[in-house]
Amino acid sequence: MTQDFLAPAVRPGRDVWDEYLATAGPLLGSMGAQVRSLVTELDAVRHQGSTVYLAGNGGSASAASHLAQDLLKGAYDGGRPLRSVALTDNLSMLTAYANDCGYDRVFVEPLAHLAAPADRLLVISCSGTSANVVAAAEWAREAGLRVIAVTAGDGGRLRELADVEVNAPTKDVGLAEAMHSLVFHFVTQCLRDGTGER
Repeated sequence: MTQDFLAPAVRPGRDVWDEYLATAGPLLGSMGAQVRSLVTELDAVRHQGSTVYLAGNGGSASAASHLAQDLLKGAYDGGRPLRSVALTDNLSMLTAYANDCGYDRVFVEPLAHLAAPADRLLVISCSGTSANVVAAAEWAREAGLRVIAVTAGDGGRLRELADVEVNAPTKDVGLAEAMHSLVFHFVTQCLRDGTGER
């Protein structure tokens, strides 16, 4: 990320933690409709017996892996599982595709072999411009998959490609990733407890 993608410094005379909370609370509150749409979309994946594939880079790769685990195990309510696969989790596969096809193809190539038209692609990118997640989203749209984008700031190119977007409205990457994590845990809880809407 470039330096201009960071949040401004804490205002003079204000406690850092108080400032963080005062910033995060209203931003999270503004995301309610998008979060409910994400619950509804993922609930549909489960009831259709489809699969959601997840991808991201860096901290977002870690978030994709964590969310895939939560959707498969943490959201399980004793009925039909929510099938989820993090495309970030196979290091041998990632490096093979990066070496042979280029890093911008590391998610497109396995997705092309695994995905069915009723599946979803969930991509996580604070910038919304990461070449490999954008390429995966473009491929998914062309193949008839619905695209879920979890972004920050202005949403980047992913905003244009998404059927469902959850956007943390901040340019502070750390804050955006923290908000994404909170959203993911909330969504998992809703799916597990049956509070999602179909």
